[in-house]
Amino acid sequence: MNAFFYVDKPTGQTSFQVLRDMRRILWVKKIGHTGTLDPLATWGLLVATWNYTKLISYVEKDSKSYRAEIMLNGTSPSYDSDSEITYLPESQLEDLKNNLTLETIQEVIDTYFTGEITQIPPKYSALKIDGKRALDRTLAWEEVIMKERKAIILSSKIISFEYPKLVAEFTVSAGTYIRSIAFDLGEKLWAGWYLCNLRRTWVGKLTEDMLQNLDDISAENTLWVEQIFGDKIFHFDDEVVLKRLSDGQRVWWEYDFPENENIFLSDGDMIRYVVEYKDSVLHPRKKIV
Repeated sequence: MNAFFYVDKPTGQTSFQVLRDMRRILWVKKIGHTGTLDPLATWGLLVATWNYTKLISYVEKDSKSYRAEIMLNGTSPSYDSDSEITYLPESQLEDLKNNLTLETIQEVIDTYFTGEITQIPPKYSALKIDGKRALDRTLAWEEVIMKERKAIILSSKIISFEYPKLVAEFTVSAGTYIRSIAFDLGEKLWAGWYLCNLRRTWVGKLTEDMLQNLDDISAENTLWVEQIFGDKIFHFDDEVVLKRLSDGQRVWWEYDFPENENIFLSDGDMIRYVVEYKDSVLHPRKKIV
C-alpha cells in the first residue's frame, strides 16, 4: 500500500512509537515519517508507507509552524519538562515577575529571532552524530558537542504572556529546533526557561482538518497526494514516455509544466515519477512506483 497519513501524535509518545503502532494497524513493513517530533510535542506527524517513503525527502524541506508554551522560571537539561527542572531563586523569580514585560519580550524576538538565525540543537535530540542519536550519547554520559547551524524564522507571534508562561507561535524552516529558540530567548531575557508544551500546527500544505487520530488509521483512510503536493502533481498517461523515464532517459518535448522545479507525474492512481522540466526537457529524478 503506497499511502500517506497525517497523524495527530499523542503527547508522551516518540515518533518511532507512532510508526510501531501503525505497522501493527496497517500490517506494513516499510514505513517512515517526516520531521521527528519530541515526545512532549503533539500534532502533525506525516507518515508514508511502502514506495511513498521515497517521497519523504520532498516534504521534509517544507516550512512548519508551532505553538510553544515556554516557562520562564527554571531550566532543564532537555530544555523541556521531560527532565528534572531546576527553578530560579525566589529573588530572581520575584524580579522577573515585577519587571519582565510583554513589550520587552516582543523587542527581543523582533531583534534576535526574525529571518535567518544561527542556533545550536539540543543535546537531547534525535539529531545523529556519527550514526548515533545525540540523545542516546547524552544519556550514556558521552561527551556531545553540537555544532551551530543556520535556521530561518519566517514569522512569529506572541499569543499571550502572564509570568511565568509565554505562549508564542513560530513558523520556521525545516530543521529548526523550537527548544533552541526557547533556550536562546531565555538567555536574552536573563531568565531560566523550558518548554512545557509544543504543538506542530501545520506542515507545508497540511492543516488541522487533515489530522488523523491513531484510532482512525486504516488502509481506507489515507491522505490524497494532492493534499500534500498540490499543483505540483500532473496526470500523465503516456506509457512510452513513462518507460523512457523508467530507463533513466531524458525526454525532449513541449509540455505545459512549470520549469526548474520538482514535479510529480501521476497515472491517475498514484505518483510514479519525480521529474524536473527545463528547456523543454523532462529530466528523471526518482522512480516512485
